Amino acid sequence: MSKVVPIRPDRAAAAKDIEAEADLVDLFAPGGFVTTLNSVHITGPQMRAAVETIAHIPVRSEADVAEHGRLLGLFARDYGFAPAAYAAMALHARAIAMDRWCNLHDPFGETDVDAFYEAGARAKLMRTEDGLGFDPKAFAEIIRFMTDVPY
Repeated sequence: MSKVVPIRPDRAAAAKDIEAEADLVDLFAPGGFVTTLNSVHITGPQMRAAVETIAHIPVRSEADVAEHGRLLGLFARDYGFAPAAYAAMALHARAIAMDRWCNLHDPFGETDVDAFYEAGARAKLMRTEDGLGFDPKAFAEIIRFMTDVPY
């Protein structure tokens, strides 16, 4: 009898994390996936560190996207997110949504960087025509608010 050895043991651990959290949102229920992503608490500095973790790999293929996911899974585990698999998905979705918002609404990078990462961590993800993203007006409002906060 042969023994099955997982090729990617890090994925097996992520699957166990998800199975252990069965009381979270049903991913297959309407809105379940987005609700799960929005339930992960992320701070602006964590969002910035996550983006910096994947910034050195430009997306040219699906393999690059998969590598982003793998790196963010490790990042989430190192930062103590639980379950790390959900946090990695949330960080990845937010990084993509932030990139999309920036390309459409701030192509010259004039937004305050700290406020941008805070907004990226706080804004609600939603389904858009282009995939997951942010409501552009709400996202810009959070940026304006965070820019005005005296800290």
